[in-house]
Amino acid sequence: MADPVADKTAKVKQWLQIAIELELATIPPYMIALLSIKLPTNREAADLIRSVMIEEMLHLALVANVLNAVGGTPRLDETAIPRYPLQMTFQGKAFEDRKFSINLEPFSKTSIATFMKIEQPEPPPVRVAMADAIEVPAYTIGEFYREIISMLGELGQAVPGGLFTGERARQIHRDYYWSGGGEPVVVTDLASATQALNIVINQGEAAWPGAATGFGDPLAMGHYYRFSEIFYGKRYRPEDNPAAPPKGDPIAVDFNAAFPVAINASSADYPKGSQLAKLNDAFNARYTGMMLLLNEAVNGTPKALYTAIMNGMHAMTPIAHEMMKLPLDRDPQHVGCPTFEWFEQEA
Repeated sequence: MADPVADKTAKVKQWLQIAIELELATIPPYMIALLSIKLPTNREAADLIRSVMIEEMLHLALVANVLNAVGGTPRLDETAIPRYPLQMTFQGKAFEDRKFSINLEPFSKTSIATFMKIEQPEPPPVRVAMADAIEVPAYTIGEFYREIISMLGELGQAVPGGLFTGERARQIHRDYYWSGGGEPVVVTDLASATQALNIVINQGEAAWPGAATGFGDPLAMGHYYRFSEIFYGKRYRPEDNPAAPPKGDPIAVDFNAAFPVAINASSADYPKGSQLAKLNDAFNARYTGMMLLLNEAVNGTPKALYTAIMNGMHAMTPIAHEMMKLPLDRDPQHVGCPTFEWFEQEA
């Protein structure tokens, strides 16, 4: 006989795993856009992109804390990493621009426009599908998180004291994470789970136009608004309408000052034995190592998070920059780009 409580518990765990994969999927495209910028140009734009990327990592940790708190097992392995181009499809509203691909591509007006679509705070009815493998069962990503909060509340009432039974030691807390974009919330009950997921909602994808109160402080704004400032080359003012383009001070944005990286490159694009192939393998080895450490961090060894960031993401940056100096043999107009593929060491 069906057990509604068990079924809903399994469902909320499944949705939380989907949420982890959604947060993870945004990091590589944001990282490539950031690293492709030819500094010192676009310094303000780079800072805005970096701030969003850091918060996506925080969001991943927050969602993992909630999943661990309800006795789930976060998964950050080969099956969870995104593949690009990654398809995002919004259904229920007949606008062509609500169907789009997320690419690994250089900093450009096109890539920033895509990032704005990812973080779109407008409330059209939508449904999201990613890489033909991830489907978000809600109207918006923000609504998806609100549905999770609602289900957690219903389960808390159905099994008082029987939902948040996960081991406290599996929680990532402030001692294991550092950034200016916030800090993890230790999840032990409905209140702390709601607090954690509301951080994701308020910082990121679901920052509704009328709820954006951080104008004048770029890092207090939702992600959509930060990308909007780059796209329009202007800052928001406190008196601006958040449903309209910003009208404040200009930002120096030069979309031509970026390395022309190959879009959605794969390891097959780099001839075996070539310098680009060697660098890409080195990048992917570190990316895979970072993912393995992140998996450890959200599965009972939270101190591994520091090593994942310091030895993983930071070590990937110089390799990516080296790849972006080398033109492709088959297409000299473009340069190398990391592929973010799972790396299996040859025996």
